[in-house]
Amino acid sequence: MKKVLFLCTGNSCRSQMAEGFLKYLAGKKFEVFSAGVNPTQVNPLSIKVMDEVGVDISNQKSKSAKEFLGQQFDYVITVCNNAKQTCPVFPGQYKKIHWNLEDPAEVQGTEDERMKIFRKTRDKIKDNIGTFLSREINKANIKCPECNYIQQIEIPIGSCLPFYNCDGCQKIISAPKDTCCVICAYSDKKCPVA
Repeated sequence: MKKVLFLCTGNSCRSQMAEGFLKYLAGKKFEVFSAGVNPTQVNPLSIKVMDEVGVDISNQKSKSAKEFLGQQFDYVITVCNNAKQTCPVFPGQYKKIHWNLEDPAEVQGTEDERMKIFRKTRDKIKDNIGTFLSREINKANIKCPECNYIQQIEIPIGSCLPFYNCDGCQKIISAPKDTCCVICAYSDKKCPVA
């Protein structure tokens, strides 16, 4: 299971909403965490706007990025420029992604005016999570049985993949007779019909 860490400044709004959406939309495909470089507490308006779309983040807590030092992640996603500039280095290889999102906690005004900005940020985060999932879940890393070259293959929608062209050895690689396709045989994922 791939591990994802969302980072922002206070771990009160943006990273909390991102954590909630990824857990809700991706189920058990990812192990999801969020933290802040200067953590505070989960903003009540974040909880409120997420509840409007059926995602409960009321049990999430603000955490310091320091709590995760030494842990390995597959993705570290910063959701503000401050977190990007002060992001700690985590061990191993991981993919860095940056989303520069407006901080709704900084907006002044009535609760209705603030809620409007929280909703706008929430909806942008949901769109970003959807884009992230469409790029990451629908791909598999296949290891060629001939040359051990690993390449990323798009998983077909609604069908299996009986063969592929290896970029390493330039051979056409077919699935063994006891499996339905090359994704099931040579990657850690399954095709949609398996």
